[in-house]
Amino acid sequence: MQKTFKKSWDELTPKQKSLRVKSLSVLTQARRTKKLPRIIARENHISLITVIHHTNGFKKVNGRWTAKKYDHTSRSMIISENGKTKSVTISDSRHAKTIGRYHNAVKSYLDTGDKSKLKKFSKRKIKDSDGNLHTFETNPKKVEEINEKIEEIEFFEVYDT
Repeated sequence: MQKTFKKSWDELTPKQKSLRVKSLSVLTQARRTKKLPRIIARENHISLITVIHHTNGFKKVNGRWTAKKYDHTSRSMIISENGKTKSVTISDSRHAKTIGRYHNAVKSYLDTGDKSKLKKFSKRKIKDSDGNLHTFETNPKKVEEINEKIEEIEFFEVYDT
């Protein structure tokens, strides 16, 4: 099996994209929990070797696979910018984490009306894999307009497949 973690998101076939999303899910769970990566992979119906080939997010420590703190695996995610949702390809898990936190802040604002969490992202920028900078939509009215366009917010996918 060839290592696909070096390929950009746009170079992947639909099957490889699906495997990468599943692999990134395993990697995220491995970072958050104390479970063994092999067990997490099995629970997600994927082999650990496939996860390693798709993410390069693990290293061996004392003979056991452990998750690295961050990775440079390319992934496509949805952000809100200039009053619209947009698909952005990023190649750093730290940017993915920031985008995830932004989406949590948006959900918090929509649920409570509290703008404070949203304002934390007013000056934050994300660099995509092409080097372009993207800003987060923090205008409450525009955030609400974007939300109205999304039919089912509970099923909104952060990752673009």
